[in-house]
Amino acid sequence: MADENPGRELPQRVRGATRSAPPARAPSSSVLSEDLRQRMRAAVTAERSGAATKQDEVPGGEETGPEPVPPAGPEITARSETTAVSKPPPAVSGPPASPARAANAGPMAEDEITQWLGTTAQPPSSVRPGAAGRPQAGSPRPAGWSRARLAAMLVVVVLFAGVLAAAAIRYSGRSPGASPTSPASRQAAAARVAAATWVAQQVSRDVVVSCDPAMCAALKARGFPAGKLLAVGSGSEVPVSSAVVVETPAVLSLFGSSLATAWAPAVLASFGSGPYLVTVRVIDRNGSAAYRTKLNADLADRKAAGSALLGDAQISVTQLASGQLTTGVVDSRLVLALAALAGHQPISIVQFGNPGPGPSGDVPLRSVDLSEHDRAGHLSSAAYVRTLRAYLSAVDVSFRPARMTVVPADGQDVLRVEVTAPSPLGVIGPQSSP
Repeated sequence: MADENPGRELPQRVRGATRSAPPARAPSSSVLSEDLRQRMRAAVTAERSGAATKQDEVPGGEETGPEPVPPAGPEITARSETTAVSKPPPAVSGPPASPARAANAGPMAEDEITQWLGTTAQPPSSVRPGAAGRPQAGSPRPAGWSRARLAAMLVVVVLFAGVLAAAAIRYSGRSPGASPTSPASRQAAAARVAAATWVAQQVSRDVVVSCDPAMCAALKARGFPAGKLLAVGSGSEVPVSSAVVVETPAVLSLFGSSLATAWAPAVLASFGSGPYLVTVRVIDRNGSAAYRTKLNADLADRKAAGSALLGDAQISVTQLASGQLTTGVVDSRLVLALAALAGHQPISIVQFGNPGPGPSGDVPLRSVDLSEHDRAGHLSSAAYVRTLRAYLSAVDVSFRPARMTVVPADGQDVLRVEVTAPSPLGVIGPQSSP
């Protein structure tokens, strides 16, 4: 169609506008002001320059990530929130790296600025709850996890302490004899067995022996007469009617140290040590003082009898045996037996001894070793020993030996002659035995 007004000047088109462009609308509140644009461009330019410098400094061209953008005011925050909602951030932790740009690139367009703000300056409201709940690598563990672990460790410690406490209570509640395989129980049992065996062999069957029920049962099992055993227990008085007392830990707990100091000062033999010590003691019904008085008087009688024995031409003695006779440490019954034997045939005395471990020093020696060789040379060794045995077995019963055995001593065989315990006092003199 021809123009009705050819002479009218046509309106000039705005550069970049389309033919069907709608009428211009009033700028909304979301359009950036010119002043704000200038500030943003300056911040972007500074950021690009810093990124380019870091790329030159990092080996291999590694990027260290963009610098955080300072807050730019209410309008930037609103635009950033809009962008964050429309483009959710990736699930990986940490801000994503922005695309690298050349340091000398021109100013960024408004859309590019908006995109840069939306990907690097996302407010905390744009972080997804799922990503925030997962701990990042290298970050401290959540407090809940630490509390759970501490609670579990506390439960383990409490259970372990309970087990130890139960074991301690069970162990402390055991009696010393509850575990027969423990070293302490074996040591206590060994001392009791040794004491029972020795008493059954060495103590006279004519005297009364006091003991705790367990020791009395052991002595009875080894052949000691049950009628000569006096069992003591809780409520018992000091057994002064007996001649010997076996002081075990049980007996010691009944009478304490008063038994040894007031009634039974002399030790015939001892076994074990420490809390398992067992001692076999001579007890006197009149007390320790009366026993010492009789012992001293008997010692004087033994000295006189021993010195007289050395003057017998039928008796030869070693230097050791001579000193033992003159000091009066030999049992009176042995002195009388040797005097009777010397009136029958010549004898040679090697030494005197005391069959028993750990006796007191003032307890008389109850054994003598005689040489097997006949001084006169009339008999062989075997025949000589037979004559010695025969004669000593027929002497007076008050000093008759309890046993005679051939044993090696000092490189030679000897006839060992023994009398029973305890040694009676006053056998030679006018004193009576306890």
